Amino acid sequence: MSLQSNISSGGARTPDSLAFEKAWRRARGDRPFPQRSDIELKSFARFAPLMVIIEPDSQKIALPFRLTGSGFFDLLGFDLTGMDYLELVDPAIKKDAYDAVVACMRLPCGLWQSTPTRIAGGETAFFELTILPISKTGDAADHVLIFVTRERRSDGAIPSIQRVEHTTMWEWIDTGASVPEMEFQL
Repeated sequence: MSLQSNISSGGARTPDSLAFEKAWRRARGDRPFPQRSDIELKSFARFAPLMVIIEPDSQKIALPFRLTGSGFFDLLGFDLTGMDYLELVDPAIKKDAYDAVVACMRLPCGLWQSTPTRIAGGETAFFELTILPISKTGDAADHVLIFVTRERRSDGAIPSIQRVEHTTMWEWIDTGASVPEMEFQL
């Protein structure tokens, strides 16, 4: 069963990723990032099933899911809420993944990536992640809002995730404060 190539290892951002960033920019207004309460269902309804909020743990290298869209149950077969995202990734990239999320909050800026993911049956599917900072209190960015665009099989089936691999393409999203000088091993 072949996979459609609407998300690729070397392609550009999808229209859904760009629309998600546009909704985030509207929610933030003239501030560096929106508050979590600004992420209203009306504006984000089309993204909600594949949207997550992660609150990095500043005491250890962990990226726990605080809120997950219903579409992730389809991908994994269980609820991600409370789980650490880093449990799903290749152990060799855990520190880079954590550092990238922290960099998005500190600057603030966004991050886009096309990431190969091992799925059931040993095949690889690409998932596009669009990561943008948000704030619970409004003082500082302390969470990230992530929208995942997933590749679908030609028969319409949704691939089931087994492990997130090394990203094949990524770029920082300048939200007005520039971007980090951070590089990742691909």
